[in-house]
Amino acid sequence: MPTLFEELGLEASEELRQELLTQEFKMRKKQPEAWTKTKYRPYANFRTKKKTDEEKAAALVAVVAKA
Repeated sequence: MPTLFEELGLEASEELRQELLTQEFKMRKKQPEAWTKTKYRPYANFRTKKKTDEEKAAALVAVVAKA
């Protein structure tokens, strides 16, 4: 059974490998970040903005006001 490279008439070389890798990395950049990198792992949420004390107090007041 012929390989895919033989069927397409391509010769596996370092140049072809590098070209395919660059195409793959371009496609991967377009993908959204995996939810496993941020969800359920508080130590992985380093990109989120830290809340100030005033923001925390305002959020607490809003929760109390709803109740």
